[in-house]
Amino acid sequence: DLSSIIGIAREVAALTKQVLHIPQPVLHEQGKPAAEMVKVTVEDTDLCPRYSARIISGVKIGPSPEWLGRRLLAACMRPINNVVDITNYVMLEFGQPLHGFDYDLVRQQHIIVRRAHAGEEMTTLDGVKRKLTPNMLLITDPEGPTAIAGVMGGAISEVNEKTTTVLLEAANFLATSVRRTSVALGLRTDASSRFEKQLDPELTVVGANRAMQLMVELANGSLHPGIVDCYPAPPQPRTISFSTDDVEWLTAVKVTQHEVVEALTWLGFTVIPDEHSNKMQVTVPTYRVDIEESADLVEEVLRMVGYDAIPSTIPVGPLPEPQVDSWFEREYAVRNILIGAGLNEIVTYAMTSRARMVNLLAHADATSAHVLLQGGKSASSNGPHTEAALNHGTSTAVATFDAHTIPAVTLVNPLSSDLDVMRLTLMSGLLETVQENSKRNKAGLRFFEIGRRYLPAVEANSLPDERRSLSIALSGPAEISWVPKLARPADFYDLKGVIETLLARLHITRYRFTPTQHPTFHPGRCALLELPRAASDGEETFSPVGVLGEVHPVVQQRYDLPQRTYLCEFDLEQLYEAVPGRLAYVPISRHQELSRDLALVVDEQIPAQDIHDVIMESGGELLRSASLFDVYRGEPIPAGKKNLTYSLVYQSQERTLTDAEANALQDGIIRALNEKFGAALR
Repeated sequence: DLSSIIGIAREVAALTKQVLHIPQPVLHEQGKPAAEMVKVTVEDTDLCPRYSARIISGVKIGPSPEWLGRRLLAACMRPINNVVDITNYVMLEFGQPLHGFDYDLVRQQHIIVRRAHAGEEMTTLDGVKRKLTPNMLLITDPEGPTAIAGVMGGAISEVNEKTTTVLLEAANFLATSVRRTSVALGLRTDASSRFEKQLDPELTVVGANRAMQLMVELANGSLHPGIVDCYPAPPQPRTISFSTDDVEWLTAVKVTQHEVVEALTWLGFTVIPDEHSNKMQVTVPTYRVDIEESADLVEEVLRMVGYDAIPSTIPVGPLPEPQVDSWFEREYAVRNILIGAGLNEIVTYAMTSRARMVNLLAHADATSAHVLLQGGKSASSNGPHTEAALNHGTSTAVATFDAHTIPAVTLVNPLSSDLDVMRLTLMSGLLETVQENSKRNKAGLRFFEIGRRYLPAVEANSLPDERRSLSIALSGPAEISWVPKLARPADFYDLKGVIETLLARLHITRYRFTPTQHPTFHPGRCALLELPRAASDGEETFSPVGVLGEVHPVVQQRYDLPQRTYLCEFDLEQLYEAVPGRLAYVPISRHQELSRDLALVVDEQIPAQDIHDVIMESGGELLRSASLFDVYRGEPIPAGKKNLTYSLVYQSQERTLTDAEANALQDGIIRALNEKFGAALR
């Protein structure tokens, strides 16, 4: 283990084939035996396989010698006093964490190692009062806790300037127990980082004796005879059957029995070779808790022989079939298109929390939270051939709403409480990135992320549905200007333009934007992107694949965004279903096109997309395009009405159209609009 100087020295000695010299303390004991001065009881031996204690009296607390302080500082540890510094020094030297108690402050001179009681609390050396749970191991006395096992000592019995007798603890704790306790308390120390890697139980006595030697020399202490050692079940020597064939089978490296024996012997293993075969019995030293099977021994042999001995071989067998519809290539294409549109890619954690995702909702209630599971498909839209109608009602916040009721893929062992579930949407991470960057940069922020959303499975014991998704955010100036005050801020149409660019580059020509309401977006400034698909009855319908809009003012304030922000999220898998598998060539017409403008007065609530759809349907094959270029409200347009002006382009592949033909098509379009929407020419 390279977390100690002796561990490093052991590796260097093996690689250079030199003898390792480990300090062997010479101790002079006197006075009352330690076993008569302190009692040690280990109640939970499953979490504490070994607990050793020694006592030294007559110590004089003071500063450490200069050489000791320099060595600790070189290891990024702050010198405190000679006794504490010695425990840290031995930990760095041998890898065995130690802890010194003021013997006189250990009540009834009785050490008890047990699990914490429900509701128990203690103040650690850093002055923080910590709440303990029953799965945490403590070092206590009959009146209460004195240390958190393997993590940190308690303030109640710490060594201070008045200390004259030190009770030294050298213990071995279960690695998983120390790790869980450290994570639960958010307290990671040099001791816990070593204990959680599972230490050699034989180190306790070695480390304690080395510390006693130094305390006698540097603190003028008097060492009491004997060591109180609770070691109820010493581990039996582990022996593994090994063969040189194991090395060749796993690595293709041919080694002799002599090379294997030599390599393992230098690493501290005891090897008994079979004289009549290439087999051997290998006894694992107690400090190599990582060695469990023959494959581990192969690695040990190979790193001694040299990894460069592994031969380079060319794979044999048939070439794998090329992937069809590779998502790697698809995402690469989308990424290049968006970067070309001036956006910057970000990558956020797939892990988040329910509370962070609920921040996206202007009003947190169960109905609004449902959109986190459905994405853009949950938002409602209006217009014909859509899957849902626009709900003009407003969401009512429920004060008792609990974010934990939102279904999500929950992690069993999260890194922190803020990263305990897999995300249901990319938008929360995107807005957090905009929030952080807006504090440091007043330039336009144009971000996108390609990632996965993790939707919980409907059926029990099923894997979550990982949906490939795309999210885009725009905030701040839409363009660079030498005069910042004159720079035009980004708006809804900038976001819509980026999306239309993406659709055009993917050769998706048929789509529509329809108004909708969504709890993340500003009412009246939100739309669905819908793509056509065939329904079960054969009729074509439009299905939403994503949602876009201006962030709701409540959400904007919650994220502390200084400027209006525009956001969208799409389901990439549904989007790519509309990408044509093959592109059909359409020749450019050699005949002249005819252009006509069409100014209509319609009701305010009629979407321009519906008008556009009827125009294209009524115009037939001779109508090549219809583009909306003006929207007007105000005098002389009546209240509740709006003026939409379109540019229509007619063209034929076979002949030049006459004015009469274009006018007839135009009249047909006007009649259809009047019948459908009551539209009137302006």
